[in-house]
Amino acid sequence: MSLGNNIKIFRKKLGLTQEELASRLCVTSQAVSKWESEAGLPDTAQIVPLAKALNVSIDSLFGIDTDDYDRDLARKIIFEADSLRDNGSQKEGALAAADFLAEKCEENPFNYGIHMRYVQSVAHMSRFFSTENLSDEEAEKWRAYIKAAENRSLYIFRYSNDLELVDKCHYALAWIYWHNKEYAKGREHINKLPSISNNMLQETINSYYAYVEKGLDGWKASVRDNLQNFVRAVNKQFVYGAEGYMWKFPLEETVSYCEWALNVMEQFMKHEKMRAHCQGFYRDTVKYLAAAYLRNGKPKEAAAVWKNLMQKISEYVDFCDNIINKSETSAVSEFGEKAARNMNNYTKEFAESKKAFMLGQLKSWCGGKDFEEFEKLIKE
Repeated sequence: MSLGNNIKIFRKKLGLTQEELASRLCVTSQAVSKWESEAGLPDTAQIVPLAKALNVSIDSLFGIDTDDYDRDLARKIIFEADSLRDNGSQKEGALAAADFLAEKCEENPFNYGIHMRYVQSVAHMSRFFSTENLSDEEAEKWRAYIKAAENRSLYIFRYSNDLELVDKCHYALAWIYWHNKEYAKGREHINKLPSISNNMLQETINSYYAYVEKGLDGWKASVRDNLQNFVRAVNKQFVYGAEGYMWKFPLEETVSYCEWALNVMEQFMKHEKMRAHCQGFYRDTVKYLAAAYLRNGKPKEAAAVWKNLMQKISEYVDFCDNIINKSETSAVSEFGEKAARNMNNYTKEFAESKKAFMLGQLKSWCGGKDFEEFEKLIKE
């Protein structure tokens, strides 16, 4: 695509006439006409104002598709970062993952997926880093991480057309500011996120268009994808609720909430297309339930829910192995790309790493005689 043609496309997309664009740039309409017809080119000094007037990046103006980044590389690097995050203590793992991603961002300056994951990694770090508990030197380093996350988010906001990446950055920044007690800043990003409050969601009508465009197979895949998205959203709220109950409410209330949430997730998982979007949330909800029991001196009850979880994880590993061994390509077609990727990654080794990470969390939250008794019981 030529520069002139791009100017015309972006101008018309904004609903501007040549005269209106010219007015914004303080040039004549004849100049704009020449640019669009390739009879002339804008001066170098006009490039930045032109991009701003058309509300696009300079790369987009020149026809460089900056959203066409290496997604396979991003997924590989994210997997490596997650392995670092889940290895060792929570704080050290979070720091190691963020530093690794910072290095990869420098090596891959145009890979939005890696930059987004760096922002998420700083959000995860914010659980363990509070300026109130840091020395002046540590606080300065922590602010540097936040600044880097802000800058990488701004880069995505300005130049990426991938709304999912944009939303993930807003979401991560909201968590960073919440943990940093900068609530006004966090609220600015929350207000930019989509909401289910008005129920006018694209998912509720997508399947009708999919039927027209792709027939019954398209409709069926759209219904599956919509339900997977809804299930993920509900399950995320279940986990956040379980965490809050574990830390702030009496055991009886926490158990009641967690058991209800787990029962709902078990109903979701009866549909095999939903299992990949429930397993991790189910695992974390049980983790918070076990922590609640341990914090209230009930290691036997904690061990019971833990053993049940280990059984379900083992069953899910076998389920994933069976699906992926048939054909990863057919898994994508049948279950969707995200679910197939989850199942491909959910090996015995991955499950063991998650188990070790969760035990480390429980020990840091509930260490002592009750945890020691819990460890003995789960080995029986």
